[in-house]
Amino acid sequence: MSLESFSRVSILLSFLTSELRSSCFELLASDLLLLTSTFEGPVRITACLSLVAAFLFASAPSVSGAISMQGASTEPGYNAGSVAIIRARLTGAADPDRYDAFADVGYAGSKTSSAIVLTHGGATGAEVAYEGRWPIPADAATGLYTVAFRVEDHSSHNAVASVKAPGFFVYKKLLRITNVSLDKTFYAPGDRIGCEIRIENLTGHEIKGLRVEFSNENYPWISTFAGEANAADKMAVSPSLGLLVLRESLDLPAHGQATLPMQPAGTAAFLQGSQVAIMGAGGPARHAQVAPPEADRYTIAVWDHDRKNLLDMQFSPQVIVREPGRVLPKPYSRNFTHPYNEEIDFSKYREFYPPGHASPMISLDESHTLYTPGDDFELKAKIRAPLPESGGLHFEIRDEQVREVWTSDVVPAMDKKSGVMDLAHAWSIPASIKPGVYTLVAAAGAPPSVANGLVGSMELAINKLPASLMVFCPHEDDEHPWAGLMRAMVEAGRPVRVVFYTGGDVGECERYFDGHPCDPVRAREFGTVRMEESTEALEHIGVKRDQDIFLGLPDGGSGEIWFRHLQATNPFLSIYLAVDHAPYEHLFEPNLPYARDAVVDAVKRVITEFRPAMIAVSHPDERHVDHRTANWFTLKACQELLREGRIDPGTVVLADQAYGSGGFKAAPYQYEKYVVYLSGEAAALKQEMGWLYQSQDGNLEEGSKRTYSELPRQELHYRITDWQQHEGWNE
Repeated sequence: MSLESFSRVSILLSFLTSELRSSCFELLASDLLLLTSTFEGPVRITACLSLVAAFLFASAPSVSGAISMQGASTEPGYNAGSVAIIRARLTGAADPDRYDAFADVGYAGSKTSSAIVLTHGGATGAEVAYEGRWPIPADAATGLYTVAFRVEDHSSHNAVASVKAPGFFVYKKLLRITNVSLDKTFYAPGDRIGCEIRIENLTGHEIKGLRVEFSNENYPWISTFAGEANAADKMAVSPSLGLLVLRESLDLPAHGQATLPMQPAGTAAFLQGSQVAIMGAGGPARHAQVAPPEADRYTIAVWDHDRKNLLDMQFSPQVIVREPGRVLPKPYSRNFTHPYNEEIDFSKYREFYPPGHASPMISLDESHTLYTPGDDFELKAKIRAPLPESGGLHFEIRDEQVREVWTSDVVPAMDKKSGVMDLAHAWSIPASIKPGVYTLVAAAGAPPSVANGLVGSMELAINKLPASLMVFCPHEDDEHPWAGLMRAMVEAGRPVRVVFYTGGDVGECERYFDGHPCDPVRAREFGTVRMEESTEALEHIGVKRDQDIFLGLPDGGSGEIWFRHLQATNPFLSIYLAVDHAPYEHLFEPNLPYARDAVVDAVKRVITEFRPAMIAVSHPDERHVDHRTANWFTLKACQELLREGRIDPGTVVLADQAYGSGGFKAAPYQYEKYVVYLSGEAAALKQEMGWLYQSQDGNLEEGSKRTYSELPRQELHYRITDWQQHEGWNE
């Protein structure tokens, strides 16, 4: 047989039916050497390869296009003991019966998985529907599960397609508050509030000794307390909460419900002014002779008998508290932009910049306004009007005491086509210059004069900056206090990383879902909403998405993790998420255990991978448990790294201001003020950044926007001068 004839046979083999191809392969494979024995050397090798290629091609699946499978679980999350349903669509298969489809389900971070057989559910056009069910064990680990689709040839069992699908999470919710009803909507101060509550047991066993509480709207981990306390927060409850125990010991049968009938649950009162102390948000105190009507809510919480574990909490429907006969002004809840229409300012939005700042004739480039000593400030401007006879422009830079620090006169060249003069001029900022805010004034002729009609101005801020910065945030939106520092780093081209401890899954979850109770699935979704809000807010000031790091801890659970759940073998079961491992996708560590040692180890890895010259974090004495423990986690990681010789002892650690310190043991550290200066444009960016946290009163921030002149030009933080000491003070 010639090589040409042999090639023709190989090509013909590739077009035989699968049955004939199989028979020919069995015959020819046994006689491969015989068929090629007439060829010598390289020619014989070519013949063998040609034959093998023909049969490899023949054994490949026959398809009308590339085979692919897309799909996901029907729900983002499932309770342990329930059934996860996975649906998918197969495309590109000419003969779907030839293939088997599977969904490989595994616990994120592990190497093992379970193969779920997907059954054929019928075809719609070119798509074939599949569905599979996974009975989740009642003792399944909580957290994130991955899903990967796999399509195999039924005969050869060779995989012809595989694709990663969105995962789902498994939670263990023991009970839930299914209904909260109040006896009415309108109350006068001093009225008794009637409340009816229904609670459901989601488990197959009896739950005994539950404690049910009613109080003014609050989150138990934010509220301030009365009296002294130790580091473990054992303290008396603040009277501002108006807390009343509705049932000391409630038993719920397996899969049963209990209704607490309508009963006196609290006393209506005006809460504005006290809400910030117990909620961390709310309206200011009002000093009118007769208080205006206000919109309020109340908190219902279910604890275990010893009030150590919060099992569920919900908020009541909104009520209106007002004096008898006073129906105006009409109050609005925080879902709306203004608490009262009379507080809308109709003038500020019309004139953001002060007179003389912006001119239609001179346009100054304000895209870069933050500098460090020793930088070169490049002045860029466009002049869109004829200059006076002098033909020149005069520039001055003045400090906060209006003292001149730089001056220059320039004669720019006019572009004849556009009639615009482009100007680029540089100022070498002295290395010895004092940090602060400086003002550039530009005018035609000398000295600058409003009468010339060409006056324009802009601000510069000068700060000493670290080589790199890592910001640790308790929740999404807690990066906002550091916005000026981060923007300065971005404009200087220096690396920044932002680390978020919790997913913020609780704060305003019910509000986001229009008053519906936040079950674990809604809570996780709300956590992803807040993560995206922070990502977009940081992008607004120039911090890119790939510079954000999420750990996925539970909102409000950091104190429990710090004090009572030290090892990964005993993780904390979160309140809203009902998981003890981080259930989000795209985390720094998949399924991070809710345990102190695991969190600290993750923080140590984050720090050693980036090696920041400066670390910024919340204050150790904050009243919000997540805020103070964010500091504790961070400094414990730094102190352990210091002992291990893996962090520079000269690393600068900044703490933010303490927003409402509580009555717990104070940190022993020493502090010194650290001021970051903002230009007007940087301050405006920071204000706009706050509007993007829509779930966290971004609407209220936008409704109370400040003008350019009103914006703060400083961020005040505190350097912890002795962070290397006092290890273990809070353990």
